[in-house]
Amino acid sequence: MRCPVCSTRPAEVGVLCEECRDELSSPIKISQEQILARVQVPTIAALIDIWGRPHQLDANAKIGRQVDDRGIAVLEPSVSRLHAELTFDGSHWTIRDTGSANGTYVEDKLVEAPTPIQSGDRIRFGHIAFYLTEDIGKLPSPRTARTVTTTIKPPLAVEPRPRAGSVAGGGDFAEEEHTDVGLPTMRFRLHEPTGGGGGLIEVDGKQVQLTTTQFELMALMIKRMATEAHQPELVRGFVRSSELIADLSWDTREPSENHVKQLVRRVRRALMKSEIGDLIESRHRFGYRLRAIPRGD
Repeated sequence: MRCPVCSTRPAEVGVLCEECRDELSSPIKISQEQILARVQVPTIAALIDIWGRPHQLDANAKIGRQVDDRGIAVLEPSVSRLHAELTFDGSHWTIRDTGSANGTYVEDKLVEAPTPIQSGDRIRFGHIAFYLTEDIGKLPSPRTARTVTTTIKPPLAVEPRPRAGSVAGGGDFAEEEHTDVGLPTMRFRLHEPTGGGGGLIEVDGKQVQLTTTQFELMALMIKRMATEAHQPELVRGFVRSSELIADLSWDTREPSENHVKQLVRRVRRALMKSEIGDLIESRHRFGYRLRAIPRGD
């Protein structure tokens, strides 16, 4: 069964794949016993924790350190006593922050007013993050969760990635334009709002909204691929992690390689959710690059 967040990789940690589980990682290590669901009239929606465990929600669910009923208690200091509230109106879920000290975030965006949420959204209360699923009936059977502190992972079987423009199983399709070196050419448009707060990227007519750091990552890779036209395909367009750590706008004082990896995963997921596809290639000792060559108009 596939992970309900990315819909592409197998569930290996509870109901999550390892990559999506890693996106819930935080500098604070907690135990499973520090998350307690207290439900009276459960809906079919749930919050999924870092162990891949779904915790069902009431239609009016509270999140905080001191939640006695109808919600989820998260016993961790960065979570306020009454941190946030999730509400279901019969068709849609909404989240609001209830005056927490460390903020509530949906996909790294601070919740400043009641905000609609949907399946697959990553929601963070202080340092502790979850995914929302609106229907637990669509979740895979849970796999035995690994401990969060493990540092040894078995090798994963990687299926060959189809070339851009191909369709699994054959059939008619519109072939994308390719350069002589084999990378497809795509048209990129970057729309950065004058007031800050991220930006919009358009790829061959499809749009994706990104946070500030995510937008900067894509803009840097697009520029690097465009300016290194003289380089052979094997090394063209790569940006090292050290450059990203130094040049991007991070929300932490000490960004690390792990922050870069999590950022790349989130951008990949945003691109796939917008049906653009995975446009980021990673290569050991080289870094990250765009899987396409920007096309000028």
